[in-house]
Amino acid sequence: ILSGAPVVSPVASASHPDTKTALAFWRTRAGDGIGPAWREIELLELPASVAPRVMVVDVISDPLDYRYRFFGTWHAACHKRDMTGRRVSEYPDPEYRTVISDEYSAVVMRRGPVLSLLSMTLNHVHYDCEILRLPLSDDGTAVSHILVVESLIATGP
Repeated sequence: ILSGAPVVSPVASASHPDTKTALAFWRTRAGDGIGPAWREIELLELPASVAPRVMVVDVISDPLDYRYRFFGTWHAACHKRDMTGRRVSEYPDPEYRTVISDEYSAVVMRRGPVLSLLSMTLNHVHYDCEILRLPLSDDGTAVSHILVVESLIATGP
């Protein structure tokens, strides 16, 4: 259950150390393009504090949808399901599904990173998160995948 719409912020305003680490990781591989290719990303190079909160999403066109290539263990525990191999359109909560799809679509349309702040309650636990969505491009022109890193700002009952 979402506690309001996500608040999109400039990427430079990232405040969580893990978000900043993920952004630097991506930038060293992106160069001057819209993003590195998926084959240039080695998730094991991310710090152990970041890796469980990573997702990699494939962009599917016609119709536009997103499939989870990698759904980190932190996400699986929070959502009480592993979405690896599943599409965003299959997520059971329609409100959450719409918000996530819109966030991924913003990355595809901008062809650039998107940082948002989101408050939600999953399985009776409240989360305030800083979510960084980073484009990956296998051909240098279109977003083919999205690397997502979610950093916890606060949790509660």
